[in-house]
Amino acid sequence: MYFLQRSSLYDKEKPYSLRFPAGENLAHTNVFSEKHMLQVRSMRDREDLTLEDSGFEVLPLTSPLTYKDFESPDKIANVFMPAVCQSLKKHLQAQHVVGLDFVVRRRHKAFPVSTGNNYEHDQPTAMAHIDFTVDDGERMIRLMYPDQADEILQGGWNLINAWRPLRGPSNDWPLGICDARTINHNTDTMPSDVVYEKWVTENLQVHFRDTQEWYYLPDQTEDEVLIFKSAEGSPDKSQAVPHGSFDNPLVDGSEPPRESIDSRYLVLYAHLKELPEVQGNPFLPRA
Repeated sequence: MYFLQRSSLYDKEKPYSLRFPAGENLAHTNVFSEKHMLQVRSMRDREDLTLEDSGFEVLPLTSPLTYKDFESPDKIANVFMPAVCQSLKKHLQAQHVVGLDFVVRRRHKAFPVSTGNNYEHDQPTAMAHIDFTVDDGERMIRLMYPDQADEILQGGWNLINAWRPLRGPSNDWPLGICDARTINHNTDTMPSDVVYEKWVTENLQVHFRDTQEWYYLPDQTEDEVLIFKSAEGSPDKSQAVPHGSFDNPLVDGSEPPRESIDSRYLVLYAHLKELPEVQGNPFLPRA
């Protein structure tokens, strides 16, 4: 897996990545990565690996969609994501859960070797990262619910990813997740700007440290959803967890390339009389 280099460059420059063509005079990124070999343990039958302890867990959820249905963005947005919202609300005892966005990844058989052309589908992400900073989560809430933002922030919130294969059992390029208890956010993470043409979001790049503990779910089925924190509003709770995909040396050579869906949710715990309508879009849909 790849990690952000510990470089003196970042004493002067904030890491960034441009998601649009900016011309010849500006580098598209100043993120320099380094590859590390990891020991990735199985999370099966580990009762201590919970969202509130390690920052991730396995949530059983029978999908309302078939494999073919995941070709339809409308069915994902209007059937699959509402089902995940309901499951998260019940499991986390939340007041409201709001679906944000999703991405379907279908690994090209040549990946990670470049084909020389753009891939037809999104590919696995082999760079360890955390999707949001706490500051960016607060920005999103204030943009989405400007009149109720203070009440929402005081009542508690987090951002949750839900990840599962489109068909299983799956072991090809699985998702690895780091135990929140083995991350020092002050020394192991660094805020980074992801810059689009008309907006900016902030995530966390991750430095490698050999005491970090990584896990994955072998033979993950389509009814097993990995849920993990991508931002946590309370400093007293387990924080967001680094994650990234890795080339699994134990995969059966006959297994087809991984296909997966990653969807993201805003979870609110404030006792609002009712959830207000969203006033602002915190980010544009993923391309």
